[in-house]
Amino acid sequence: MNISVLLRHFNVWVNEIEYVGYKSDRIVVSEHVTYEKLISTIAGELKIDDTRKKIEARYIVEGNACPLFIRNEMIVKLYVEIKKN
Repeated sequence: MNISVLLRHFNVWVNEIEYVGYKSDRIVVSEHVTYEKLISTIAGELKIDDTRKKIEARYIVEGNACPLFIRNEMIVKLYVEIKKN
């Protein structure tokens, strides 16, 4: 199964849940994606050298006040499970 990921990028977070002035792109990854593969796929799509810039991935869970910071394998697995449901 593949997971569609919406990327909002190239602007600023106003507060914990509001991101403004962004551009949107989309990637598709396998449900078995690793943290490293997810970050490298995002970097590739956005043409970012991830050896020179740090990519911060957040997921805003509907109904939750705080975004989920995607920062390791366990959180990627949680993110995939949320997206599958």
